[in-house]
Amino acid sequence: MESSSSSQPTESPSSSQPTTSAPSSSRLAINRRRQQGNPILKYLRNVTFEWAEIKADFEAGKEMGILYLSLKWHKLHPNYIETRMNNDGTGYAIKVLLVLVNVEPRHILRELNLFCYRTGWTLVLCYSAEEAAEYLENLHISRYKNEQCAVNAIQERKRKRLGLAENYDEFNQAVSFLTAIRSVTTTDAQRLLATFGSVRKIANADIDRLLLCPGLGPTKAGKIHAFFRASFRRM
Repeated sequence: MESSSSSQPTESPSSSQPTTSAPSSSRLAINRRRQQGNPILKYLRNVTFEWAEIKADFEAGKEMGILYLSLKWHKLHPNYIETRMNNDGTGYAIKVLLVLVNVEPRHILRELNLFCYRTGWTLVLCYSAEEAAEYLENLHISRYKNEQCAVNAIQERKRKRLGLAENYDEFNQAVSFLTAIRSVTTTDAQRLLATFGSVRKIANADIDRLLLCPGLGPTKAGKIHAFFRASFRRM
């Protein structure tokens, strides 16, 4: 998303503007041309950041590139993000698309999720500027770890936002139950629980809604849907 005054209100992220420089691995690097004035910047409180000449919108270390998109912008400019992902996502080991959900998302998110699934991007959904900033902070803090650690940090934040049970035994039991479904991994199960909030809601979801879960492709969505609708046979 271009953060120009024509697309979103401009708010100053801080009283002292960082200088443009080559990105430092100890700071969150921000693409000034595209992100200056983005309201999420004023909520970055737990990491230091700097303007930098980078391809992505944000860089968390040298290996992780993050693009930011609001669905409202995407509805007006549907080809924008695909072009950005193809042109500005090269060179990063970990590629994250951070999406602000600020319009009715169902069909739009399904298309974005499938595109990310096919092109190796991790889709992360947020519902406010403040939540987007918290995800950026989590990603930056996880920058020296692998992609799974970064994803886990995001899912833990979403688990707390949804108010899921603090009982980790209960959560782990739900994860174990879901991984009994053929081809569903632990990561898939954690994402499903973070997206829907409970096994019951996952079981009641249709395929279209299952496809809104980040990283879940049509094959796995179909298997999950079929699993909860299969008749139990007496052994």
